[in-house]
Amino acid sequence: MGQYIYPRSIVGTLDRRKDFAIETFTTVSLPQPSVDQLFTVANRKAFLIDVPMKKVLGMIDLGYMGNIVLSSDRKFLYAVETFYSRGTRGIRTDVITVYDTKTLSVLHEIEIPPKRFLCVIKKNTQALSGDNRFLLVCNISPASSVSVVDLHQQKLVMEIPTPGYVLLYPYETRRFAMIGQDGGLLLLSLNKEGQVEEKKRIFPGFSLADPIFEHGIYLKSTNQYYFVSYEGMLLSLSLSGLSATWEQKWNIASGSGWRPCGWQLLSCDPEERYFYILMHKAAKGKHKDSGTEVWEIGRADGVVKRKIALDRPVDSIRIVAKEETLLCGLCRKAYLDIYDLRNGTKTAAIEELGEEALLLIGYDG
Repeated sequence: MGQYIYPRSIVGTLDRRKDFAIETFTTVSLPQPSVDQLFTVANRKAFLIDVPMKKVLGMIDLGYMGNIVLSSDRKFLYAVETFYSRGTRGIRTDVITVYDTKTLSVLHEIEIPPKRFLCVIKKNTQALSGDNRFLLVCNISPASSVSVVDLHQQKLVMEIPTPGYVLLYPYETRRFAMIGQDGGLLLLSLNKEGQVEEKKRIFPGFSLADPIFEHGIYLKSTNQYYFVSYEGMLLSLSLSGLSATWEQKWNIASGSGWRPCGWQLLSCDPEERYFYILMHKAAKGKHKDSGTEVWEIGRADGVVKRKIALDRPVDSIRIVAKEETLLCGLCRKAYLDIYDLRNGTKTAAIEELGEEALLLIGYDG
């Protein structure tokens, strides 16, 4: 073998290696999880944001069409993910990856049936039971079903066939609703072992001529979900055991030419006095477009209290409040705009939050 001859400059550099400080890696802890933090969920990534500080605290990588759920005790983050043995093809594996929210480190994973609902990222394709014991995962294979995972035992309990019903709306301790293609509901109740205890079908409560956006919000204090329709009708769904009652509340946009739009388009302040709805001025059929205004609606009377003009369009909104109340607007083009809700002025922007950034997931009070 030949002899290598190094240039004098490189030899000198190698001789000085003993002067280099050896770097060590440590794991740091994040600030205590709080209601003024949120995660933005994009294609294969989720970013943790401290909203008042206008700062990215951390990031986790996600599998194909990955999504997240936060435990109500704020100790764990559950990532629902899909992986293929050849990257984009091959043997499919679906898992729930459990993260420690203090460090965003992986604790363990639970394998689930490889049939979870793979679509554009939606908030209601997975959900925690009210007691945080079971994680529910919506499946399409193409038959619809729900995987019930015991988070304490770290194993799959069962798969519930739910023909014609998709998406998950949890309520009370271990109950959840699913929505059908005709607008009807399927209500299910689980026992302490995660087995189906009761189920009941509910007739449709709205017209398919004016469908609802599936990203509703849940008010635990009244055990109600609220939804908004394509034409601006605000509806409530009151739940109690295995009974459910729809009520059309108010049409917030009648005759104005404005319509609700976007993705995660509905939010509420912590005191539950006002709804906030993402709006735009557009014709029918444009409901997936980005919004240009956020309307503040009185929960008690349905009156439009004010309209907040946005600096640039967004697709999803969420109200974040602790010391101050802030409106967060996320765009699929990877930016998050933050507004002071007292006066509607934009106070900050965070860029480069991933491709197809669509969801804002946070802690409830």
